[in-house]
Amino acid sequence: MQKYINKINIKDVEKFFKIKIKRNIISLGGDTATYHTAFAVLRTTDCFLIIEELVKVDVPKLGKSSTIKQVLDNVDLFTEQLDNLKNKFSQKYKFNNTMIEDCYMGFNPKTTKMLAYNGILTYDRMKRISNNTTLIMPTSARKLVNFQKMNKTSTGHQLKKEIVHYINVGLELKLKIKDNDKADAIVLALAGLIK
Repeated sequence: MQKYINKINIKDVEKFFKIKIKRNIISLGGDTATYHTAFAVLRTTDCFLIIEELVKVDVPKLGKSSTIKQVLDNVDLFTEQLDNLKNKFSQKYKFNNTMIEDCYMGFNPKTTKMLAYNGILTYDRMKRISNNTTLIMPTSARKLVNFQKMNKTSTGHQLKKEIVHYINVGLELKLKIKDNDKADAIVLALAGLIK
């Protein structure tokens, strides 16, 4: 019998998030960042939403004075891990939808470039094991699952706390604030389940 993280009545999920969910599909969400990328695998049956897996890929954090070689070594490490994850996933799932976080442009140029690289590398690997793969802005995915900030000015750490809380309550999880990237990946995967 396959293990999973949580199994929730699909009607309860629809009621909490105020959405309609497709039945009998599998969605992958990928929350890309500069030094780590989190993935969430969500599956639906006729009656349940099942959180199959939450996985994180990490590379070493680089200093401001990092060389091009160090950056490229990180890219190589990242793509090797993506390939390993893709191979692992391909033996277990055929995703109906894959939602990869699109690059937010509000950072400094170096960070924006790294996010764009990681996003497109993730897209490239995961599109091979999915019927439909797309890039989506995090704000668009949150809107699809009806996330609303508690305070309109919430940003950064406070916004992360609010998203983690929203996912924890809606999906009966116990993620910690440090798991905010996994919560974001769940939001993306959940967006891929919406009718």
